[in-house]
Amino acid sequence: MKEILAGILKFVFRQGVKNLPVEKNLIDEIGEKPKILIVRQHNQLGDMLLSNSLFRAIKEKIPGGLIYLLASKENYPAVVSNKFIHKVIILEKKKLWNPFQLLKFFLELRRQNFELAIVPVTVSISFTSCLIARLSGAKYTIGPASLDNKQNKYSFMFDYKIDVGKNSKSKRHISDKILDIVRPFGIETDDLSEHIFITEEDEKFSREYFKSVDNLKVGIHIGAGKIPNRWSIKNFAEVINYLFERYNAFIYLTIGNWDEELLKEITPFLKCKPEVLRNLPIPALAAIIEQSNLFISNDTGIMHVAGSTSTPLIALFGPTDPEIWAPPGKNKFYLKKGDDINSIKVEDVLELINNIFQKK
Repeated sequence: MKEILAGILKFVFRQGVKNLPVEKNLIDEIGEKPKILIVRQHNQLGDMLLSNSLFRAIKEKIPGGLIYLLASKENYPAVVSNKFIHKVIILEKKKLWNPFQLLKFFLELRRQNFELAIVPVTVSISFTSCLIARLSGAKYTIGPASLDNKQNKYSFMFDYKIDVGKNSKSKRHISDKILDIVRPFGIETDDLSEHIFITEEDEKFSREYFKSVDNLKVGIHIGAGKIPNRWSIKNFAEVINYLFERYNAFIYLTIGNWDEELLKEITPFLKCKPEVLRNLPIPALAAIIEQSNLFISNDTGIMHVAGSTSTPLIALFGPTDPEIWAPPGKNKFYLKKGDDINSIKVEDVLELINNIFQKK
C-alpha cells in the first residue's frame, strides 16, 4: 500500500527544474532568522535525546534561527524546554486518520511559512516524516537520499537529497551520524552531548527530595523495554546490597509502568528498602539524577536522561553497541561483555563503582 501511495505521490509532486542555491550557499539564502522545521516524530526517547547535537549545530551556525521540532506526544516532555528549540509541535498520528484533523494539521503547519524543513535519519527512514516535510510548505526541504548505502525510495520529496552514513567503515556515534544530513551546508558541532533543560521548579523539587540526605545518593534503573537489555534482577540486588553495606548509600529506584513486576521480583533479595520514584516527568527526573553521586542503568531511555546530566553514569549493555549508542561525555561509563547482558558480572560493576567513588 505504501509503495502504491509513494508512486502516486511521485507523479503528483513531479516538477520542473527548481532553481536551488548550491548547498554551501543555502544558509545565506534563508537569512539570519529563518524558521526551520525538524521532523523527528518517532517515540524512542534515547534517539530524541541523541538528536541534541543536530539542534545545537543549527543554532551555532544560525544563532537567530527558530527551530520548530515536530515530536511525538511521548517525547514532548524531554524536549519542550530544550534551550535550542523555539517550539515543539506535537504529532498525534491517531488523530490524523480523521480527514478534518489531517487537513487542520497541515494548514497550521503551512501557516508557519518555514524557510527550511529537515528530516534527519539514523536507523531507518520514515515515509511519514518525508511526507510531512514535503507538505509543510517549507521553501526548501532537506532529507536522506540514502541511509547506510540503502537508497531512500521517497527522496523525490526533497529539494536537497543527502547521503547519510555513506561508505562509513568505522563505528560512528549516533549523535555524530545525525549531523550528516546538514554537513553539506556547513552545519557542524564538536559538542555531541545530550541535553534536558532543568527548570528552577525541578531543582527545587530535587533539593526538597534530598533535603535530609547526607549519604552518597545512587539512582538505579532496573528496567528496559527490550528484554535482552535487562540485566539480571539478582545482579542488581547484589549491587544495591553492596552500596548499602559498603557505603551506606541512599538508594532510589526509577520505575515506569512496565517495571512494576521487576520491582516485585527484586524486593525479596534486598537487605535495605530503596526509595521508589514512579513515572516522574523527565525534567524532574533529570534534576534528581543531577543531584546524585551515581546513576546505574540498563541500556534504555532513562540511561539517556542520566546521560544529559553531569552525574557519573554506569550504563549496562547487551546486544546494542555502546560505541554507537552510549551517552557521550565526561563521567559516562559503560560495560559490555558480549551480546548477552548477563555476561557482565556483579564484580565488574562493583569495581567500576569503587573506582568512581575513589576518584570523587
